[in-house]
Amino acid sequence: MANECCQLVGDLDLGLDGCIISVNTNCSTEVVMACGEDPLEGASVGTVSLSAYADTTVWVGCPSKAGVSIPFVRKYDCVADQVYFIFSGQGQSFYSGDANRFVSLNKTLPTSCESISASSSSGPAAIYMKTAQINGYGLTYNGNPISFTTSPQGTEITLGGVLSRTYYLQNFSFDAQPGQIPVVSYSLIYSYGGE
Repeated sequence: MANECCQLVGDLDLGLDGCIISVNTNCSTEVVMACGEDPLEGASVGTVSLSAYADTTVWVGCPSKAGVSIPFVRKYDCVADQVYFIFSGQGQSFYSGDANRFVSLNKTLPTSCESISASSSSGPAAIYMKTAQINGYGLTYNGNPISFTTSPQGTEITLGGVLSRTYYLQNFSFDAQPGQIPVVSYSLIYSYGGE
């Protein structure tokens, strides 16, 4: 007999269009040990990891990747019981291959490097990627299920359904392999005790 902890994935409503592969949520609370005192409860922060298909068509072309990592500092106001996320820019970003079909760098840096990605786990005839990696600052993504443009004040992403609230983007990655549907992954954070 099904109960509250055992439900069908097909019934999960995230309020998103597109095909979701996986979603995981978690929260953690800081604990501060004062000298010989009972532990003090600190900030509580929630995280959401979401993977989905970027499109509905099979990727044709070179293997391609893209991503952005957004730095932030977390400060806890114990009087108001709120966590503040202080963002320090739009984040370091990159793309390689033909990922610029889905992403664009908000600012392209003059340096680039060679990027190689190879794995023999599928046998010696597996395809590997060797292409230029373009580095930048900030990223715009125009695919499914959540399009966004990074912002210096923090990139807000609003979800519906069972995850109904506003989150901040922490990390994003795009991965497209020939003969497969491109996959995107999001790492989101939020203040568990307040906004």
